[in-house]
Amino acid sequence: MAARGGRVAVLGGGVAGLTAATELAERGFEVTVVEPTGWGGKARSSSVPGTGTGGRLDLPSEHGFRFFPGFYRSLPDTLRRIPFAGRPDGVAGNLREATHMLSARSGRIGERLTDVSSAAGARSPLEFLRAIGLGTGGTGLSSEELLYYANRLLVYITSSEERRLGQWESTSWWDFSRADGASEEYRKACVVGTTRTVVAARAEVCSTHTVGGFLEAFCYGFLGRGEVQPADRVLNGPTSTAWIDPWVRHLASLGVRLELGRRVERLTVSGGAVTGAVLRGPHGEREELTADWYVCALPVDRLGPLLERGLAAADPELKSVTELRTDWMVGIQFYLREPVPVVRGHVLFLDSPWALTSISQAQFWDHDFRATYGDGTVADCLSVDVSAWDTPGVLYGKPARECTRAEVAAEVWAQLCDGLNGPGRPGLHPGLLHSWHLDPAVRGLDGPGPAVNDEALLINTTGSWAARPSAVTAAPNLFMAGDHVRCPVNLATMEGANQAARLAVNALLEAAGHPADPAEVHRLHQPEELRRLKEVDAELYHQGRPHLLDGPAPWEPRA
Repeated sequence: MAARGGRVAVLGGGVAGLTAATELAERGFEVTVVEPTGWGGKARSSSVPGTGTGGRLDLPSEHGFRFFPGFYRSLPDTLRRIPFAGRPDGVAGNLREATHMLSARSGRIGERLTDVSSAAGARSPLEFLRAIGLGTGGTGLSSEELLYYANRLLVYITSSEERRLGQWESTSWWDFSRADGASEEYRKACVVGTTRTVVAARAEVCSTHTVGGFLEAFCYGFLGRGEVQPADRVLNGPTSTAWIDPWVRHLASLGVRLELGRRVERLTVSGGAVTGAVLRGPHGEREELTADWYVCALPVDRLGPLLERGLAAADPELKSVTELRTDWMVGIQFYLREPVPVVRGHVLFLDSPWALTSISQAQFWDHDFRATYGDGTVADCLSVDVSAWDTPGVLYGKPARECTRAEVAAEVWAQLCDGLNGPGRPGLHPGLLHSWHLDPAVRGLDGPGPAVNDEALLINTTGSWAARPSAVTAAPNLFMAGDHVRCPVNLATMEGANQAARLAVNALLEAAGHPADPAEVHRLHQPEELRRLKEVDAELYHQGRPHLLDGPAPWEPRA
């Protein structure tokens, strides 16, 4: 073999593919990574061409802002191993704590600012409920509603793994939260807002296994349980500058062959094993990449066409990935002439029909924004994620998918103003706006056909766990990675992609009989004091009985 352990072809250069390459190269494998679009996948940042003058860089842009919740453990471990000049802890030294979270409401009526910093010390569960925006806006939630939502969270965190996979995986967050018959405020704050602003999914279809698991993990991080680290962190510059580019340079220093602009067109299979990957180059040329081992780290929406071109021949059960659904969580950046930090952290716009979240980025970056980017007049970048593309907006009465790009920008700006402008705060106004940039992965908004998104996000709908592949396939030399692969973080995230890659690497090491230690796959924190409650629930579940604490909502009719 050409290297200790052999040659590995990693198909896809997103977070999963680059993670797999790192783990394998460190263990002596000869690794080639192929990526058609850009290193880092959906996590990468880019720039707005032609906007930099006078020696300044073009304005930075991105698919959507990056943030690193406190329950991320596998990904920070990777960041610490990527060298960065002047940082003894590598790229991890480029993380900055986001200390506050704002739940914005229309006209600022009932908004809530929450200190999520590690300096705030120990917190109570009630503070967690308030942190995610409950009890805000209008008349707020009643005590009865707040207590029932607390019950919903308690039911989930004390549920056994058997019930989570057997019952809550097939139960929508809408049904679990008992949204039917509930007040508008309960639905907005507890049901719809939670799913749309955090996981970009509709509560009616997103599984409780996913939403409950995310809230559980975020809750423990907020309460300071498990590994002690800030509940929310962001990078100190554009993602590619602060993380992806140093990562690619590090991989090159490890001897990894990096092939950008090559798309996997077909897998060749013989005797049940993969014998090659046919690639198409940037000018249409074809070549075949051969290796001893293959790690498929392609996004889920690129697997469908590959199924008909070799992937299904390697493992027919992979056809189930066609059942997985994606949705749009798209970034738009507003470049402002003056700094508008709003809050040192993220903003959730609970009243926005397009489920907006935002962050003011310049306050976290180590360099002067005005002197570094654009034409010298841009002082800040308000980066916004748009998560609901099928709901009519406030200006044009149309969903985002049916708007032009300019209409999307105007609509998002109007919804930002609705949540941020009001007494006691300098408001957003047209004079602040220098320009905007909408993710180019969204095409067709200006016609003539329907709009498409080249980089959609996996949505964990009810029952989707069964359709998601594991890292091991029927082909002895093919392994799956990506945020659609089953892993401890049951959500399409950078952490999930990193964990899935580690699982693929460990399966490859076992198949190769390689002596290296496996990559650590960090599990989510599970309090020991809840263990007995989960054991009791497992017994109840096997008996076909409901969770001990599960009951009807106060607004539901009693038998």
